[in-house]
Amino acid sequence: MRRLVSAGVVAITAVALATPALTSTAAAATSTDGSVAAADVAARAKAGNKIKIKKSADGVQPGISRLVLTATKLRGSGKVKFTVVGDNGVTVKGKAKAKKGKAKYTVPALGTGHYKVKAKFKKQKGKTKFEVYDSALTVSTTTLTCDISTPASSTPLSGSVKYKGGPATSGYVDFYQNGNVAGGSQSPYFLGFESFYPAGSGQFNAGTDFCREVTSGTGLAGGNLAPFGPGTYTFQAYYTKDAGYDDYISSNFLTVTVVP
Repeated sequence: MRRLVSAGVVAITAVALATPALTSTAAAATSTDGSVAAADVAARAKAGNKIKIKKSADGVQPGISRLVLTATKLRGSGKVKFTVVGDNGVTVKGKAKAKKGKAKYTVPALGTGHYKVKAKFKKQKGKTKFEVYDSALTVSTTTLTCDISTPASSTPLSGSVKYKGGPATSGYVDFYQNGNVAGGSQSPYFLGFESFYPAGSGQFNAGTDFCREVTSGTGLAGGNLAPFGPGTYTFQAYYTKDAGYDDYISSNFLTVTVVP
């Protein structure tokens, strides 16, 4: 009997000794679960305070193209504050009204550079970045006189195109009256186009054909405008890499005086 009692005491003692360890393990598990839950809540709160910004493009052309930023996942009503800072020292600020959880902001036309964007809406914040490409379309002059009687004696017109940092390798340089580019080559203001020569050089040469097109309707290819009588007119050159016109740059305005 004593042996049995001793064995029972030993068994009870063993259970008693094991119980704190089990309790400790359970407590640790509860503590761990609590920490995970707290971390999860914190992560969710942080994610809820973040504004997602969608861009209409990763980059745009200088001067003419404009980037549209759309802030999403907004909570509540009010206005989103946008701050755009460029590595060229340029800073622009703007606001956009939140509607149905979104707000659209059109960035003003900017010069070449890399830009960082910060958006703030109450306690929510977001950021993104974009580029304004190193592109330029240059014509040899901004004023030109075209003689109706002798257009071939007019000053030749030429120019060059730098596209995203290098010479344009293909595409077209189109001329439009008053810069009315809408419709592309189907525009009633389309004078005609020039190609690059030599190919890939980024150089184009309309020569005296430009004045011939203005005064008599022959010269540049594919034009819808002609002829122009005596007077002063304004034209602008546009470069497009293809016929889609989804990406283009423009030159300064060209003032043309037509004389009899």
